[in-house]
Amino acid sequence: MHSSPAGPPPGVAASLGVSARATSTCRPAGGVPSSFYLGHPFHSAKHRLSALQSHHMDLGLDTSGFSCSCLEHALHGYKRLHGVGHSGTKLPITLPLLHQVLLAVGKMADLFPQDHLILQVAFALAFACFLHSGKLVWDHGTNCTTILTVSSIRWASDHVVLTLPASKTDPFWQGVHVVAPEVGSVKCPVTHLWHFSHGCPPLALLFGLDPLPWSTFVTILRRTIQACGLLASQYAGHSFCHGAATWASQHGASTADIQSLSWWSSNCYFHYIDRSAQECCALVASALFSICDGPLVPSGPAWRDPGLA
Repeated sequence: MHSSPAGPPPGVAASLGVSARATSTCRPAGGVPSSFYLGHPFHSAKHRLSALQSHHMDLGLDTSGFSCSCLEHALHGYKRLHGVGHSGTKLPITLPLLHQVLLAVGKMADLFPQDHLILQVAFALAFACFLHSGKLVWDHGTNCTTILTVSSIRWASDHVVLTLPASKTDPFWQGVHVVAPEVGSVKCPVTHLWHFSHGCPPLALLFGLDPLPWSTFVTILRRTIQACGLLASQYAGHSFCHGAATWASQHGASTADIQSLSWWSSNCYFHYIDRSAQECCALVASALFSICDGPLVPSGPAWRDPGLA
């Protein structure tokens, strides 16, 4: 492994020109048009308004309109009229598909080189540690105590231990530990983390000083999915943890093993099964990375229509 220059990386949003686009497309918050959220599920509208608020903050614009009672009343009225809505179950990501996604990220010409690493780290960690995007992304409204820092990573000879500062399985905020093994190739989260964070101070934000918002995470993921010739809308932030669990299960891992390697809170008694980081490293390497070849999307129903599997 080789060290990379110290210091925090630039923000992904900046390299994508988000603020520039916001300048040309976003109105002041007090004049948000109803067409911005009409035609979308309620939660989708909330996400888009959150992204728009983040753009306003990036540009130094007034954000008082986002707390306007008229906007809240309009949203709640839309929710009552049209319901919450459902986006549908998203498809899981396989290990071969992860490989192609990470390669596609590296080829994106509109990203800074450091931003290639940011997204490759985020995607590789999400799969190896059974995480959804919410465990990794952040924006200006995120509680700073829940944002990953360089000190969230503990290094070992053949793996890293990532401490999640907040989790449903951690009501006392003591930190939930998940393990990512060193497996080589573009799929290896350890290699990406080393090149990305080595030399940075412990309190530095893991993904840099500028936000890695959910919208950027999913937008880049879907662009890479589309580059693989698949329907981008069928994949989202939960596709990583869903895919890792399904992939591990179909390659012989028990439900107890899968649950002990992740952060899920259901059937919490599984979390009383203590395993060392070395044991977790061996389990993850065996369950997720032992079989690398196969189609991007297998033919079984679990991969093509999980709602009917």
